Amino acid sequence: MKRFITVIILCLVLIHACKPGNGPWGKNKSTDTLSVHAVPYEVLRTKVMDSAEEIAFFRDYCIRKLDSHKVENQFYTRAVFEGDTNRIQFYKGNICTDQKQHALVGFEDRNLFFFFIKDNYWRLRQVVNGYGKIKDSAIQFCDVNFDGFKDVSIIWNYSFGTCKCAAPGCRDVYLYNNEADRLDHYPEIRSFFDFGLSAEEKSIYLGEHCKGLYGKYAWQNGKLQIQEEYASNQYIEKDTCNWHLEHFIYCDGARVPAYTIPNLPLPEKWQRVFGWSGR
Repeated sequence: MKRFITVIILCLVLIHACKPGNGPWGKNKSTDTLSVHAVPYEVLRTKVMDSAEEIAFFRDYCIRKLDSHKVENQFYTRAVFEGDTNRIQFYKGNICTDQKQHALVGFEDRNLFFFFIKDNYWRLRQVVNGYGKIKDSAIQFCDVNFDGFKDVSIIWNYSFGTCKCAAPGCRDVYLYNNEADRLDHYPEIRSFFDFGLSAEEKSIYLGEHCKGLYGKYAWQNGKLQIQEEYASNQYIEKDTCNWHLEHFIYCDGARVPAYTIPNLPLPEKWQRVFGWSGR
């Protein structure tokens, strides 16, 4: 009799295990967590998101979260892989244009998922491969190319609110393409550590303070073209008496020296755009 009962119990366990959703990418009962039963966390985290199964798994998770947080435009959840947690940030609403609904989901050590609404359902538009860690308020929305649509700016290697010059590059910009309804990568900005926008001038200020280089750029035919530049020797000259700031202007792409200012910082206007005032 005991053997018969044991066989019945084993059969019930096997039937339960064969139900859909209990494989390696199965979902547990918690509404805000994921479970991965067969893939080690470290292996999963270092993988590029090119697996159709993996992308579908995270896509479905993100859509469930977006649907269950209908009244919140910004929130986060935590995904659990083999006992380790991973913070996932959600941004949704009219983040790029007032005419369309989008959502951007950032996985802290991984990638970004860009969603759009079609027929009242969230659809995955594209997956953006990560170049570093996404933490805190590292995802920002602003009109970088001054076309009336907000673009996505991501700060990688974000540490305690500041960029480190030893990092491979702090900021990545993805320009919103309204016609294609997608984000187009503009990698040229990634190599600059200092970044500022002037909507009044329709200009971008980019610099590398560790090298003493600061430039003012304008958009021409979809590309950034330098207009003015300052070069400082402050970071390589130990004697403060020898500090100077050189100013250059660009005419038809040619670099023309304008003047040299001894022992003075950047102009106040440039400092304001870079956000240095009051430091």
